[in-house]
Amino acid sequence: MNIRRQLFRIQFIFIFFIGGIPQGISQSIRIDSLQQAVQNSNGVKQVDALNDYAAAIFSYDYVKANSFALEAFQKSEKLKYKKGMAQALINEGIIASSIGHDTLALKLFRRSLQLCRDAKELHLGGNAQIYIGQIYQELELPDSAKMFYQEAYKILKDSTRPLYLSYLYLNLARFEKVKNNQSLQLAYLLKSWKIRQRLKEKRPFVWIGIQLVRYYTEQGNYKESLSYLDQIQKSLGKDTTDSEEINIIYKEKAIVLAKQGKYRAALDLFSEAKKFYDRNSYPLDQANLFIEMGYALTNVSNYETSLKYFLKALDLAQSNHYTRETARLCFHVAWTHFELGENALAEEFCTKGMKVAKDHHYESEESSILNLLGLLDQRKNKMGEALDYFNQALALRSKNNYRDMEASTLSNMAIVFLDQNNFKKAEEYQLRSLAINEELNHQMGICESYKNLGRLNTKKSDFKKATYYLAKAEALAKSLRAANFLSIIYDSQRELFRTQRNYREADRYSMLYENIKDSLFNQSLSNRVSTMQYDFELDQKDREIKILGQQKELQQNKLELQRTQIKQQRYVIAIGLFIFLVICIGAYISFRFYKRVRKLNREISEQNEEITTQSEELREANEILSNLNRETSEQKEEIQAQAEELAESNHTIARVNENLEEIIKVRTAELKEAYMELDTFFYRTSHDFRRPLTTFMGLAEVAKITIKDHVALELFEKVNETARNLDKMLVKLQSISAAGSQELIYGEILFKPIFQIELDNFRDEVIQKSIRVTFEDELKKPFYSYPVLIKFIVQNLLENAIAFCTVEAPGISLKISEHPDDVVIEISDNGQGIGSAYVDRVFEMYFRANEKSKGNGLGLYIVKKMVDKLNGRIELKSEFGLGTTVRVSLPNQFNP
Repeated sequence: MNIRRQLFRIQFIFIFFIGGIPQGISQSIRIDSLQQAVQNSNGVKQVDALNDYAAAIFSYDYVKANSFALEAFQKSEKLKYKKGMAQALINEGIIASSIGHDTLALKLFRRSLQLCRDAKELHLGGNAQIYIGQIYQELELPDSAKMFYQEAYKILKDSTRPLYLSYLYLNLARFEKVKNNQSLQLAYLLKSWKIRQRLKEKRPFVWIGIQLVRYYTEQGNYKESLSYLDQIQKSLGKDTTDSEEINIIYKEKAIVLAKQGKYRAALDLFSEAKKFYDRNSYPLDQANLFIEMGYALTNVSNYETSLKYFLKALDLAQSNHYTRETARLCFHVAWTHFELGENALAEEFCTKGMKVAKDHHYESEESSILNLLGLLDQRKNKMGEALDYFNQALALRSKNNYRDMEASTLSNMAIVFLDQNNFKKAEEYQLRSLAINEELNHQMGICESYKNLGRLNTKKSDFKKATYYLAKAEALAKSLRAANFLSIIYDSQRELFRTQRNYREADRYSMLYENIKDSLFNQSLSNRVSTMQYDFELDQKDREIKILGQQKELQQNKLELQRTQIKQQRYVIAIGLFIFLVICIGAYISFRFYKRVRKLNREISEQNEEITTQSEELREANEILSNLNRETSEQKEEIQAQAEELAESNHTIARVNENLEEIIKVRTAELKEAYMELDTFFYRTSHDFRRPLTTFMGLAEVAKITIKDHVALELFEKVNETARNLDKMLVKLQSISAAGSQELIYGEILFKPIFQIELDNFRDEVIQKSIRVTFEDELKKPFYSYPVLIKFIVQNLLENAIAFCTVEAPGISLKISEHPDDVVIEISDNGQGIGSAYVDRVFEMYFRANEKSKGNGLGLYIVKKMVDKLNGRIELKSEFGLGTTVRVSLPNQFNP
């Protein structure tokens, strides 16, 4: 469905650029021009502008695009403009199908086709037939799809609109891909691409290039994939801000990088694409992005994190009713649980996916789930039930001509027969699988078949055939650089030679197996750590964004609440003013009445009133004084009560603070104790690992004296070299532990003995490479610090200088100089140097600036950590091809 949606989007871009807008200007200018055309035109021209505008904005706002398409249809209907109605229905159908509403899209396309025939719009009718063919192809009705494609070709083959023909070729390429006809698929893709190259306008054809990228990626030709990606990205120019085209390029480039093993770079590009889909509502594309991220993480065996992305995609598919994606994702989730050994959860998701697949007749997904159920029963040693499931899967895959999937099921059945010692059946099914893989030129499948035939003949004791098939498997795996396959083949060959009692060859393949297994383990561990760290950082950023969003929402709610309160206050003030006005009017009327009465009685009671008034004034004065005394006494009592309450509150707060300080002390002590236990465990584990390694190195040295066989001596030398490398790794891990220790010894630093001891440790490498070493100590006063940390700093810097020294006249110099505020340790070499692009990253954990480096990327990280602990500074200056100088400044008056 995702491919079909992108093909629809290609056609929308064609509609956009075939419209009346001039070519050679940026997308944003075109959109602005169309928006003005919609506002300033009317009638038929306005309808055409509405349709073009809907096509222009579809790639980043399909909801708005649909509203403009609907408006175009309504205006066309009033004007009886059939071409406009047909184009609007096509636009609505593309949008409906791109969000998973296939039934509605098919109805819209058929209505559009009828309108095109009525209006005799042949080219537009040809497009409608292409869309109908796409829907039928998605519904797995190839005969119907082919019929509509053929009808479209008859119309468009001599068309004056080559873009429409280019779009038809894209659909024919997809049709041939389903039929496993790769040569025709590529031919149609290149025809579409050539049409694109002949035209001046480049931007609409990003999606054509994407199909070529996917073709070459599936073929394993990553160089061609990246070449096409560079070409289509250049065609976009600078007008790529927040567009879906640049983000689909990011996603496709991430897929290629992941297949090349460049997982960190791939995840960075996936993250950029994810930001776009977070801002724009394309749930189907977002689900497919999560699936690709899950695939990338599965390739580094980071199943836990990949499961998280598969479940996110499943949630999007279910909530948006994408039934086919739901069935597929149930299978992916089940497979991930299978890889994690969680059989019960794998069966649960198989059951869910099977129900969706059967309800909607998705036979491809149904066969995948049946195949997985067979593997689950095989793991539980229920061979009969496993074969039943495999037979059902095989029947569906044979019926639908899923040839590569058919080969996989046949191979699985052959393994079950082999476990049952039914060699005849096992060989029959494995040879059938091999024949299909050779027919499809599926190199990995061929390699797998050779390996399984080798194991089968080993078990049959037909050693000649076993040797033949395993040798072919080994050669093919090496040419494919398939390290995982190669490790399994080495193990099978080891078993073959052990069965023949050829222990020398068995030991050789055992050594090859262990070496490649260790390499795969280290690579897998490094990739898992890197991807898990990246996923943690990504989750942390998402949480921060979510928190910021919540804070913004909270602020908006506060503002809304304040607005509501202000509104209420205004109502209260208005009512208060009204009441105050009524009171004033009443007071005025009362005053006028009182004035009249007073005037009538003034002459009669003037003298009496005067005496009464004086008496009343005295009495009132006494009452006022009494009230004032009483109020003063009450206020004093209230103040005393409040003071007592305040004192009691202060006492309570003080008790709470004491308890809180005590809790903090206890928690701090517990945290320190846990840190010390972890540090002790880390140190002791590293120390325990070094014991057997020391024994290995000792035995290898003894073997040099006692064994004369040249081949055996080479093997022991490789064992010794591997052990030394692991020992260096453990020493570095111990140094990290030492850097975190709180019980380091503080004392005077004697640089010359430290340097001499570390130089003796690397004496073999110095002699072997004929390195000239100079030491210069300019210290006049004693220097005090932590000898252990200084030792590790010198050790790692010296190791790097020796490792990367030049072949001709190699030299290393160590200089200790004294300055007013600090002491400087400076180590220089005339080695290969570091490129300026990598200088800022050399102190990162596991970073290696040179692909040829045999180190583990910890040396400079450890040095930086220890210099930081000593409150020092570290600077690295390097010129590629000339050498490197590392300058470490440590304070003179350092207080631990």
